[in-house]
Amino acid sequence: MMEVAGLFDARSVDFPKRDHSYVQKFINPYVYEPSRALAIIGLVIVLLLSLYSFSQYVRHRSWFFWTAIIAILMLILGFITRLVSAYDEEEEDPFLISWLTILLAPSFLAAASYTAFSRVIWFSCPTHALNFQTLWCFPRWITSTFVTFDLFSFLIQLIGASQICRQYDHSAAGSRTISSSERKAYTGRVILVLGLVLQMMCFISFSIISMRYFYLSRHWAAHDLGDMHLWRKLSYTINLSSVLIALRAVYRTIEIPHDRNSGLRYLQNHEWCFWVFDAAPVLLVLAVFAIWHPGRYLPQSYTALALNKQRAIQEKDEIGCMDYCNKGSQLIEPKDYRPEDFQGRSGGEGV
Repeated sequence: MMEVAGLFDARSVDFPKRDHSYVQKFINPYVYEPSRALAIIGLVIVLLLSLYSFSQYVRHRSWFFWTAIIAILMLILGFITRLVSAYDEEEEDPFLISWLTILLAPSFLAAASYTAFSRVIWFSCPTHALNFQTLWCFPRWITSTFVTFDLFSFLIQLIGASQICRQYDHSAAGSRTISSSERKAYTGRVILVLGLVLQMMCFISFSIISMRYFYLSRHWAAHDLGDMHLWRKLSYTINLSSVLIALRAVYRTIEIPHDRNSGLRYLQNHEWCFWVFDAAPVLLVLAVFAIWHPGRYLPQSYTALALNKQRAIQEKDEIGCMDYCNKGSQLIEPKDYRPEDFQGRSGGEGV
């Protein structure tokens, strides 16, 4: 029994990071024992979803969805380094890389949602409704507006996260403690939380506009350019993804406190909170985009890197006029056009 007790005592000495007054050259901010099994499972799930997403991206030639590919690459790197960090907690680089990439990757997933929503607008919205009064956003600037705010919040988060990481780096003098590091990281935490709040506000605004458009579009079947059942599935995908990303941003905002004595400490001190409220929503977004990939529900001319908006309006006018003229000046619901009907057309200008 004495030997067993000695083993537990030795293990507590191996992890001095829990003692805020312990002096060491490197401070690892883990406050729990990271599970190696969960790290392996998370990495396997990310790799499987990533492979399927890559195949969908190439198969449907969804070049406009490139920001999602960046997010996927960041998540792969993040979960690989988290696994490495779980096996060697005192190695700082894997932990910091994992923390940064998993923290910032959803910004690129959000940008992918913004771009997909813009393509849905131009594909399905009747010409007379392409205005700010109806959509609550400028049709020509949907992507650039939301992506700009997203990029701004991303840069703020990056600045704050970088300042925090510097406080958990090596100390050549060997005189750094957890308490002193967290005091120095206070400014970085404030900046990071500010970036998360801005990102969350952007997500919530986008979710409101997207869900409102989904509600209004129920009455536009007679003017719809494409198969209504197809693009409405894509709308479900976008709305669900934006809600998941927003919920994850809420968790991150309340989970990252200004120091260990503020905020919800329970969220920090238990690893299951990370997997349930941070990793799970992001993985669900990947799964949603992999299963209901935007490239499946849009014509090839709408999945190009740049969208020719003038051509999109011309297509709407041509089809509306054709159906109007064919039925003796009586406008009726047109044929359901599928992506295959547009395969020969290509896009050009605009984003």
